[in-house]
Amino acid sequence: MFRRGKFSFLTSKDDRIKIINERINLTERHLMEMCSAFSMLTRKMAKYRDAHDELAKHIKNYADEEEINESLCNGLKSFTNALTITGDYMDINVKRLELKIVNELAHFEQLCKSTRDNLRLAVIARDKEVLSQRQMLELKSKFAANNTAADSELFKTKLEVQRTNKDIDEIISGFEQRKLRDVKQVLSDFILIAMKQHTKALEVLSASYYDVCNIDERDDFLQFQKLMKTKEEPAATRKSTLKKGLRSQSMESLDHNHLSPLKRQQKLSKSTKNLTGAGISRANKQEQSEEDDSELDEEDDEEEEEEDSEQSAEEEDEEEASGSVSDDEGEQGMPLENVFGAKARSKESASSTTALKPVVRQPVKHPFKAVAATHVRLQKQFHVPHN
Repeated sequence: MFRRGKFSFLTSKDDRIKIINERINLTERHLMEMCSAFSMLTRKMAKYRDAHDELAKHIKNYADEEEINESLCNGLKSFTNALTITGDYMDINVKRLELKIVNELAHFEQLCKSTRDNLRLAVIARDKEVLSQRQMLELKSKFAANNTAADSELFKTKLEVQRTNKDIDEIISGFEQRKLRDVKQVLSDFILIAMKQHTKALEVLSASYYDVCNIDERDDFLQFQKLMKTKEEPAATRKSTLKKGLRSQSMESLDHNHLSPLKRQQKLSKSTKNLTGAGISRANKQEQSEEDDSELDEEDDEEEEEEDSEQSAEEEDEEEASGSVSDDEGEQGMPLENVFGAKARSKESASSTTALKPVVRQPVKHPFKAVAATHVRLQKQFHVPHN
C-alpha cells in the first residue's frame, strides 16, 4: 500500500506501518460486526417490549371482565402492572443501547478511516523527507570541498524525518488508546444498562410474585359455588310457590263447607272481585252477588224456623213436666210462696224434675245455632211458672 522506495534503511519503519494497518483493519472489521450485533439486539428488545405490552393488554382485558374471582382479578391486575413497568424499563434500555452502544460503535468506522488517512499522509511526508535526505548525502559525497550548505540541508531533512515519524507514532498510539478506552466504555455501559434494567425489573417482579401468591383459590371457588347456587334458587322457588298455591287451593276447597255464612259471603265477595279482575262485567257481578245474598237469606230463614219449632217443642215438654210435679206437691202439702208470688219448689220436686228431664245437647253445626241454644237454656233455668 505504501511506497518503500529504493532505500534499505526504511524496511523497519515500513514493517511497523504494516502492522498498524493490519490492526486498524482488524479493529474496524470486528467493531462493525459488534455494532451490527448490538443494533440487532436493540431491535429484538424493542420487539420484545412490544410483545410485553401486547401481553399486558390481554391480561388487563381478562382482569377487567373477571367479576367472580376477586383475588384472581387482583393478582392479574398486579401482574399487568408489573409487565407494563418492565416494558417501560425495556423501552428505556432500548434507548440507552441505541445512544451509548450502537452510536459509539458506529463512530469507530469513521475513526478507523480517518486514522488510516492520517497515517498514509504522514508516511508520504516521511518518504519525501527521507528522499531529500538521501539526495543531500549524495551531494555531500560528490562535493567534499563545499560541505557547509549540504550539511545544513541534511540537518533540516533529518529534523523533518523525525517529525514525520513522531506524527506517525502519535497517530498509531492515539488510535490504540481511543480504541481501548471506547471499547471498555461501551462494554461497561452495556453491563450497567442491563443491571439497571434487571434490578428494577427484579423489584417489580418480586412485588408481583407476592401478589400472585396471595390469590386465594378456596375463596374464589366458594364464590363460584355461591353464584351457581343463586342461579339454581329461582327454579326451586318457583316450584315451591306452585306447590304452596296448589295446597292453598285444596285447603280452601275442603274448608268451604265448614265456613259460616258471614265467611262464605266474604269468600264470595273475594271470588267476585277476582272475577271482575279477569274481565267479568259489572252487571254480571251484581246479578251474581244478588243471587248469592238471596240464597244466604233463604238459608238463614230456614234455620230460624227450625230453631223456633225446636224451642216451642221444648217449652211444651217443660210445661207438661211442671204441671205434673205441681199436682203431686199439692197432694202432699201446700208449698210456700216466694217473693214474686210463685210457689217455691221443694228439693225433692227439683231433684225429680232434674232426674226426669235429661239434658240433651245437640251438635252445633253453626256459630249462630250455638248462641241460640245457650239462650234457650238460660230461659229454661230462670223460667218461673205463674199461679
